[in-house]
Amino acid sequence: MYLLRLKPIVYNTLWKILIMDFRFRLITAEDRPFMVQMLYEATIASEQTFDIDNIENFPHSYAYIENFPEAGEVGIIAESTDGTPAGAAWLRNFPEGDKPGISGPELTIAIAPSYRRQRLAKRIMAQLYQAANALNIKTLKLGVYQKNVPALAFYKNDGWEPDVIFGDYVMMKRAI
Repeated sequence: MYLLRLKPIVYNTLWKILIMDFRFRLITAEDRPFMVQMLYEATIASEQTFDIDNIENFPHSYAYIENFPEAGEVGIIAESTDGTPAGAAWLRNFPEGDKPGISGPELTIAIAPSYRRQRLAKRIMAQLYQAANALNIKTLKLGVYQKNVPALAFYKNDGWEPDVIFGDYVMMKRAI
């Protein structure tokens, strides 16, 4: 067996290229423009997009970011080491009965295209679960477009369970 031996500095540089370092922080109201971009990325997978410059004209989509964060809501932004936003996940409280299935905060998550396939979604979710736990949130829900097989597999592997079908969406739940 042949072992590739690299000098530590070369190895560390290659590792950082392959597995990029990220910083995680709480979402603030100033992050709204990036949240709009991430919400747009999330809607692409469900084949339902909106005009990113006029999100206010799309009430269903706008509800996911309007006045975020309010009491009992939390979100995480991942940034590259140079401060560039790379992805976001947040929990939004909707009125009881807004969607079928369990009640509780609804998850939205998206990763910027240039930062995908780096296990960033898993890392953001871990940070979000910790933040939700600090707010004493016990159960989360989300809706996944039925045709988005990779997302359904990701959530299943992360401990999410199907709850009910809502139109073209599988409503899922997860205890934290």
